[in-house]
Amino acid sequence: MTWPAIWAIVRKDLASVVRNRGVRIPLLVTPAIILVLLPVLLVGGGELLASSGTIPLDAVGASPLDRVADPELQERVTSDVPPAGRWAVFVLEVFLAPLYLLVPLVVATVIAADSFAGERERGTLEALLHTPTRDRELMLAKFLAAWLPAVTVAWAGFVVYSILANLLAWPSVGRVFFPTPTWLLLALWVAPAVSALGLGVMVIVSGRVRTLQAAHQIGSLIVLPVVLLLVAQLGGVLLFEPGLVAGMGLLLWVLAAVALWLGAGSLRRERLAERM
Repeated sequence: MTWPAIWAIVRKDLASVVRNRGVRIPLLVTPAIILVLLPVLLVGGGELLASSGTIPLDAVGASPLDRVADPELQERVTSDVPPAGRWAVFVLEVFLAPLYLLVPLVVATVIAADSFAGERERGTLEALLHTPTRDRELMLAKFLAAWLPAVTVAWAGFVVYSILANLLAWPSVGRVFFPTPTWLLLALWVAPAVSALGLGVMVIVSGRVRTLQAAHQIGSLIVLPVVLLLVAQLGGVLLFEPGLVAGMGLLLWVLAAVALWLGAGSLRRERLAERM
């Protein structure tokens, strides 16, 4: 491995991300919306309705939970929580868990989409192909340039979210309840796997399409499984518990390995040069 050349490509890609406003903005806006704005609006909105008397949170059958979640799921999650805090705990612990996975996924796919399609648009692909690296080293450099920022943003967002969750729930719960074992597994085990899978798919895609816009359009389809997870959890089909999350993370790592292997197999300088 020619590590100096690999890290030179990584630094170049990261510098490009910082300079490119179209790439930089999604990396900042997505975590802010999912991990800050949504919790404040959802928890604050529920408590506002409770304080106004419109929806009494401590009345059976009158909680906002009854409008968004399966009753059995509510009981499993909030049975040890004071009635006034059940809405906040459900939102912060359950509802936003699948959406958290969008953070590393979006960061990884946005950067990976820029990895080759963006190089073509900037006219720097030819110079990249002439760098003194082998194809596998080039693939590793592109992987690290997208994966490291995705994991960093996901972990930093998790720390911010943990602090915010306890602050939002403290008035009604009266104790520190976050992070839970499930969320620790989501952040430390599943989030890196999600970002690896997303960028594995996007390296394959961006190596085949000619424009950055086309790469983003195809890459947007990757978020659909996360939406399905959210719907399944709210419907009571599944609940993010430590065992399930650990197994899901293992599956994602396997799929990521397959996607990266396919990406490495399709990443050949000759093929990229043909699409310049």
